[in-house]
Amino acid sequence: MKPTDKLFYLRALVGFFSGIVSAFLSRLELPLFILSGIIAIAWAAVVYYASYKVLRRIRPRGLRKRDLAVVGLDSYIFMWLFSWIFFYTIWGFWA
Repeated sequence: MKPTDKLFYLRALVGFFSGIVSAFLSRLELPLFILSGIIAIAWAAVVYYASYKVLRRIRPRGLRKRDLAVVGLDSYIFMWLFSWIFFYTIWGFWA
């Protein structure tokens, strides 16, 4: 497997787990409903940025700085969004 493929799947996996945490954060009873959504989106952005910083430190072979920032961004966003919506709905149904 190429390094870009590994990065793509790693970002998808991180996006999935970040979506679970975002769903949990969205279920918090905050004074403003929109505030919990903003916190969940900020969580996802911070996790993606942290993954970029960690990968930049270990710098896998065959990957440029731009690849570390861009490769897997779409998989991260879609898996994060899918798992956020899915688990938010499931927890709302069973709660």
